[in-house]
Amino acid sequence: MSLSPLGASRSLAAVFTPIKSGGLVDEVCRRIELAVETGLLASGQRLPNEVELSAALGVSAVTAREALSQLRGQGLIRTVRGRSGGSFVTENSFPSVTRARENLRELTRLQISDLGLHLQAITVTCAGLAAKRSSENDMATLRSYIRPELSDDEVPTPLAWRLSSAEFLLEIAAIARSARLAREMLHLQADLGTMTLLPFEDPQFCENTARLHDAITTAIATHDGAEAEARTKELTTSTTTWLLAEHSTHHA
Repeated sequence: MSLSPLGASRSLAAVFTPIKSGGLVDEVCRRIELAVETGLLASGQRLPNEVELSAALGVSAVTAREALSQLRGQGLIRTVRGRSGGSFVTENSFPSVTRARENLRELTRLQISDLGLHLQAITVTCAGLAAKRSSENDMATLRSYIRPELSDDEVPTPLAWRLSSAEFLLEIAAIARSARLAREMLHLQADLGTMTLLPFEDPQFCENTARLHDAITTAIATHDGAEAEARTKELTTSTTTWLLAEHSTHHA
């Protein structure tokens, strides 16, 4: 089984990368909880089995088994026995806007700004490098994340926008061909977590994001590094500004 149930999703693939340190059982649980909370793992989706999970995360099968048991106890996953069985995300598990707002309220304005500046530094650097290193073969995937890809009669949800935006930034990191920068971007997305779902409740924010995605894609395709960096800075600044405004609303 593929460790990326969403196919080519770079975000989900990052969930199943080796754990370097910390409490191993707790970290395995945290990875899967984050993937569910941010919508990378959907309700009813099958998880890798114990052997696949332990190999991907670089932990023992015992650790993987204990983590899955803990997640079952939390009601986050269920296990089905038999040939077509396995561990599945429970049907009532989905990203929570309420939880996202709670996470936002727990941070100070300085912490939000610091996360935003760090994300901006990494993404702008990746965009500049991507403009130098891109080929035509790189661009099709990036264009597919300009806005959520849905059927004609579907309206994209905030979660669909959030996932598309996350994949867009990770694809830029991949085009930049810097494994270190890509890992740093993944860590930052984990730190921001489900909070980035909130701005996409705003239709104007969604359309502005698509506009900037399109401008960044054009700049990268035409090897215009300065323009790619400027529009990427605008993109990340818009997210930080929105989160700070929302934070102020609930702390007034």
